[in-house]
Amino acid sequence: MIHWTVRRSVLLLALVGVVLAALPCTSGEDGTEYTQYNIWFEKPMKVYSTNYQRGTMLPAGSAVKDVKVISRGSRKYVEFTVAESGLRIRVYWIRKHDAYGSFEAFRKRLLGTKNFAALVDGLSAAEVAAIREGSIEPGMSKKAVLVSVGYPPSRATATLDLPSWRYWESRFDTIEVRFEGDIVASILD
Repeated sequence: MIHWTVRRSVLLLALVGVVLAALPCTSGEDGTEYTQYNIWFEKPMKVYSTNYQRGTMLPAGSAVKDVKVISRGSRKYVEFTVAESGLRIRVYWIRKHDAYGSFEAFRKRLLGTKNFAALVDGLSAAEVAAIREGSIEPGMSKKAVLVSVGYPPSRATATLDLPSWRYWESRFDTIEVRFEGDIVASILD
């Protein structure tokens, strides 16, 4: 009898966990969340946390709704609807490219409560223009680079404290962003 009760409890807890993992998550006061950096995609339901800089760009600060965080074994992703267009986006977390933290940390970097104005607060007009284009330009701060192209895959950039960051533009092409202090000094192909 005890074994049956324990087994039922374990099954019930597992079922509750699956249901909770699929529920929408909100963090804004009114439930609104925003993309925290520019996100590129060729197929909206197959976007990778590596953030290849190809295809269509979803601008930083885009309002999103109906956020779902899915964690099923090694398959983890964040799915949301772009409020303005109704487009559904699914971003898969690629663990081997993102050692900065956990899946939860990735989710917090991807979506948050800062709209575009809050994300670019304190940045120069040139930095804001580059962010709107999704580019990196000499003279940009590290903060501006993060909003413009997201976090570099940790497989090639172990820590953000390094003097250079490597991004993948595609599966085969990379760029290296070199900093002097906190400012972009050069971009190498």
